[in-house]
Amino acid sequence: MSQSPTNSQRIAFLLLGASLALGFIIGSEKLSTAIAQVRKSQPSIVVKGVAVQDVKADQAIVEFMVVWRGTDSATGKKAFLSQRDIFRKKLLDFGFKESEVSMEATEQRRLEPANAKTTGAIEYDKYARGSVPDFVYFTEFKITTDKVDLVDKLSREDFVLENDVDVKRRGVVYKLVNVDDSKKELLILAAKNARARADVLVLGSGSKIGTLLDASQGAFSIQAKDSVGDSEYGTVDTSSINKTIRVVVTMTYEIVKE
Repeated sequence: MSQSPTNSQRIAFLLLGASLALGFIIGSEKLSTAIAQVRKSQPSIVVKGVAVQDVKADQAIVEFMVVWRGTDSATGKKAFLSQRDIFRKKLLDFGFKESEVSMEATEQRRLEPANAKTTGAIEYDKYARGSVPDFVYFTEFKITTDKVDLVDKLSREDFVLENDVDVKRRGVVYKLVNVDDSKKELLILAAKNARARADVLVLGSGSKIGTLLDASQGAFSIQAKDSVGDSEYGTVDTSSINKTIRVVVTMTYEIVKE
């Protein structure tokens, strides 16, 4: 029948395991340091590669607000609801599908007149413009579509409604939705550009480009066409239909004798 190890034996086993683990860690650290030193001592060259592509936005988003403001709440609400529906029909007649036009629920606000305690300039988006309350009715519209040219045309359209109902455009955004495929292609082109630059830089030196030692992606930018700079920070343009994608990579190559 086997005997259980004594406390001394248990401690010895633990110390042996700890020693082996420590030796492995120290050995791994020394190996990593040695590899890093070898790499550091190797002649190398660091180059940046750049690739650009002109693209067109494939999604547009534009927002509007239809609003009425006045002191006669009942009359204003009736006029507002009628003109709101007319505006929605105008959007559909303009060429957008019902699924592309979303209409939020109508909201109502009551703004009280400013009182004697109000100091400074009166903010009329918070207070009534006269001595009696103002009532405000408004509805927000949002168009999301791939018809970017139609949105561009719509953004320059003047909509005039009746009965003191106004239309306010809230903003236009042009986006790239399907950008991943372009990004992959540009990364390949940028890497090739970096290698070509490296080859040119060592040309005639008696050396040639060897193994790739390191590679990293730099700035990825989507900017308005013809306005691309050399910024190290990625930027995304949302105001232009026609854009330029720019990808930067940094490559480190070993330099070897020919």
